[in-house]
Amino acid sequence: MTQVDIRDIVELGISEREAKLYVVMLEYDEVNAHDLHRLTGVQRSKMYSILSRMVVHGLCTERIEGRNRFFTALSPKTVKETLVREWDAIHSNKIEKADLLFEKLSARFNSTTSAPSLNSVELIRNAANIHNRYLQLVNESTTEILGYMRPPIAATTKRSHDLQMKAQIEALSRGVVQRGIFSLKHLSGLSHVWKTLGENDQMRVVESLPVKMFLFDRRIAYIGMPTSAENANSTFFMMYIEDPGFCQILVESFEEVWQRAIPVENFRGTEINSETPQYQSNTTS
Repeated sequence: MTQVDIRDIVELGISEREAKLYVVMLEYDEVNAHDLHRLTGVQRSKMYSILSRMVVHGLCTERIEGRNRFFTALSPKTVKETLVREWDAIHSNKIEKADLLFEKLSARFNSTTSAPSLNSVELIRNAANIHNRYLQLVNESTTEILGYMRPPIAATTKRSHDLQMKAQIEALSRGVVQRGIFSLKHLSGLSHVWKTLGENDQMRVVESLPVKMFLFDRRIAYIGMPTSAENANSTFFMMYIEDPGFCQILVESFEEVWQRAIPVENFRGTEINSETPQYQSNTTS
């Protein structure tokens, strides 16, 4: 006979005494309180109150014959369905309470939006978090992505690189213009750039760049720090800054560098003897 651990039943929200009685009931067509006490050791004085709760909770049925009361376990399938309905009801009730509560909290939050937001500046640490926030920003962009392309990089695996490329291609399909300026100092060749250029994707090259940076829709800046971190695997973090005025200054700086940068088309077939991040291409982070 299959062994059942009472503790597993208790974890579902059934009391230990109810679980013991139910498991024994499954072995009989019907059984009375005296036999249940003998078979389980549950206190006789507590027996009828426990059995009454089990009837109410849908674990068993009761048959009365004269002064005798007999109990029959409901099928495990039926008990499971009853428990699931109870869990669903509890879950739905929690969701309703959460909706009401968070609506009130949102109203409180919205009432303070006129004050400077503490979330307008964030420090994003470790490669996974940097990568995930970059994907989010690309996916949420609507008009333009500008970038200073240089190490260090967060897309250090082929999978993370492919995810970033996929997000960028989808952004291009939405009409988001992507302009990137590469640091010649950190590239050994541009054949990988050619393979990833899109119709709205524009790339230029300068001798070197002072910082790793992305600008999203001219309102969000994503800046690599410290600026001294120049190797592909250097330890770094990204500053997330959401401030249109600050971003406007960075856009103007980008446009100045863009004007003196050399179009990537001029480098067709050119190889440059310098360090190249293994997976860096297009505007990946």
